[in-house]
Amino acid sequence: MNTSAGAGGLGVAALRRYVLTVAAGNLVWEVLQLPLYRIWYHADPLRLAFIALAGTSGDIPIAIVSLVCAFSLFGRERAAPPISPAVAWTTIAIGLVYTIGSEMVHLRLGTWHYAALMPRLPLLGVGLGPTLQWVAIPPLALRAAGGRFLPRARSGTG
Repeated sequence: MNTSAGAGGLGVAALRRYVLTVAAGNLVWEVLQLPLYRIWYHADPLRLAFIALAGTSGDIPIAIVSLVCAFSLFGRERAAPPISPAVAWTTIAIGLVYTIGSEMVHLRLGTWHYAALMPRLPLLGVGLGPTLQWVAIPPLALRAAGGRFLPRARSGTG
């Protein structure tokens, strides 16, 4: 079975790398930012593990839908690299906008509460932790999937 999508196509292997990087990155991020939420200070370790896994299980479809929407808007049949800068930045923007909106809704509903340690975005009041999550992880996942929208590290030669 051929898992590539042809010259310049995203392909199953690249999509797999994207999803696995998103899953791993978001799980690590969710665990590391737990002290920025009040629940960290009174929940048992099993509950905290569940919260981190639940957050990650929500992050994965957001990342996938963001990528699909970006490809629908800016993807090209034979793009080289397969993930163009327009697709990459649109993917990041969609995830970021969704996250900010979701944080605002969940804070109003009282689904979760920030601890005093959580820095907040001025005017919006949403946490910097979840906002930076969607600025940090998608570029890594897109790069893992074959995107070349970020500059490559220079080698010592040349």
